[in-house]
Amino acid sequence: MLTPSSDSATQIRQELAALYRLSHHFGWTDLTSTHISARLPQDPGHYLLNSHDLMFDEITASNLTRMSFEGEAVDDQPGSGKVINLAGHIIHSGILNARPDVNYVIHSHTRAGVAVSAMPQGLLPLSQHAGFVLGTLSSHPYQDSTAVEDEGALLARDLGSNFAMLLQNHGLLVAGRTAAEAFTYHYYLEMACKIQVDILGATDKPITITEDAMAALHDWGAPENGPHGDVQWPSLIRMLERTVPEFRS
Repeated sequence: MLTPSSDSATQIRQELAALYRLSHHFGWTDLTSTHISARLPQDPGHYLLNSHDLMFDEITASNLTRMSFEGEAVDDQPGSGKVINLAGHIIHSGILNARPDVNYVIHSHTRAGVAVSAMPQGLLPLSQHAGFVLGTLSSHPYQDSTAVEDEGALLARDLGSNFAMLLQNHGLLVAGRTAAEAFTYHYYLEMACKIQVDILGATDKPITITEDAMAALHDWGAPENGPHGDVQWPSLIRMLERTVPEFRS
């Protein structure tokens, strides 16, 4: 059984592959675009990222790409992918370099996530799911990651000490100390976006959660009360082991 606390290279590869398969399962994919990364604590000059030519349901522990923070792919696994997603490298190396406290980063272009990221009011206090992330949520203006100098550093600056971010007109970004936590923040942020799109499509006068009630939700999702997701993570791994056990290979 995978656990959120292991830092062996094999364990990290398997947990990152699990995040890709879970993203496919929950419909968070955009063809071969978007990306999830993992720090390699025992190899501080490198991190793991997907090869740009693979769909998320093709990703396994062995075909993840070991990347240097300078943007070079290192072929240290038989059959590992080597098609570098430049935007992915810029985003993930920027966050991981700036935030030594986090080990996993998820970036997605979900339909609801992009929709809410383009709303001038951003994420609203309309659901418990929103309350979980609103206390650790920031935003970043749209820029072409490959065309703006120091975009990785700018993303990290706008994320600050938070664990979730709306990339305006672009999508979602979350960080986690564990794979479980990164999954959990993305799950609640994406669900909050879906719920907001549904509500605003039905009424222009939604009921919002009061500030007093929202304070308790902020506390529930606060990073200092984590890492989050440890309770749910083993069951998610069991689901993958039943349905797509090859993710470990």
